[in-house]
Amino acid sequence: MKVSIVIPTYNRQQYICHAIESAFSQTLTDIEVIVVDDGSTDNTEEVIKPYRNKINYIKTENGGPAHARNVGMKMASGDYISWLDSDDLYYPYKSELQASFLDKFHEIGMVYTEFSGFDDNGYFDEYHLKNYHSSAYKSGCVTYDDIFSEKILIKNVDLKLENLNGETIYMGNIFDSYFQNIVVFTNSIMFRRSILDIVGFQNSEFGLFHDLEFVLRICKLYKVAFIDVPTYKLRYHNTQISGTSNNDGINVVITKQKNLLEIAEKHGFKDVEYYSKNKGQVDKRMAILHKFLAVPLMTVGKEPVCARGHLEKCGCYGYPERVLSLITYFPFIVRRICIKILSKLNLL
Repeated sequence: MKVSIVIPTYNRQQYICHAIESAFSQTLTDIEVIVVDDGSTDNTEEVIKPYRNKINYIKTENGGPAHARNVGMKMASGDYISWLDSDDLYYPYKSELQASFLDKFHEIGMVYTEFSGFDDNGYFDEYHLKNYHSSAYKSGCVTYDDIFSEKILIKNVDLKLENLNGETIYMGNIFDSYFQNIVVFTNSIMFRRSILDIVGFQNSEFGLFHDLEFVLRICKLYKVAFIDVPTYKLRYHNTQISGTSNNDGINVVITKQKNLLEIAEKHGFKDVEYYSKNKGQVDKRMAILHKFLAVPLMTVGKEPVCARGHLEKCGCYGYPERVLSLITYFPFIVRRICIKILSKLNLL
């Protein structure tokens, strides 16, 4: 097979068939579809029965998305691997576009793309990456030209795809940029299966950012490419595991920030060689992440000691947060009001 499409799923009976259909609607026919049912307790197994003779299906005990993706990647036989979440969709040309690119550029280990965001109520944003990763791209602080060292037009590469002429392909070593900012939409990636022998598989200890940490490892070892064409459709709905709009939203934010901090510690601070060469940038990133973990911690609970500890770390890295540290001594309700005011004034 040319491409293995890995679809992890957990209790997505209302969406899983749409995802599978989009995989089988690919213009590239040399594909295999692997569905890893991560211990679903709904009717998933029943609704996908019509596809069982066309897919590789395995049901495991619930172990989380990293576990499910790892199971699928170990089953993969394709030259290239891509992921598809079971509530999302592919554009028909996704596999052909990325696989034909990797066929031509052997020095590239991974390629990712633009993507679209949508919901079932009519919302649709065709070029969604910069909105999705607004913390990196807002106000033009980071551009694709900043991240990548090379760029070419698709029309100058013989990919044999219609209606893709003016779009741009960017290439380069982007670990430094990705370490500083979340700039890669990991769902849209396609990578060479052979690099798993060197990079390894996903690590569930990094929680909701297990995919970011995995891709960061790829970026550390290989040149990557970005094709400025939407190939993936991200569905928004109120049962997304990474959503922050539900009642448990603040705890999701705190967990995400903890995961990001752990990743930065592993790949920056604890990587002695990298840290010695990039101390200033690593210290800045560590201070930012400690700060943005402290802020949500200040808005929950009655004991701000943990938040204060993270703010003290900012000072240790050379970026003291004296105002926020002072606020940690205020009563709970006053802390929340102060954080809201600072946020509205864009002072956080």
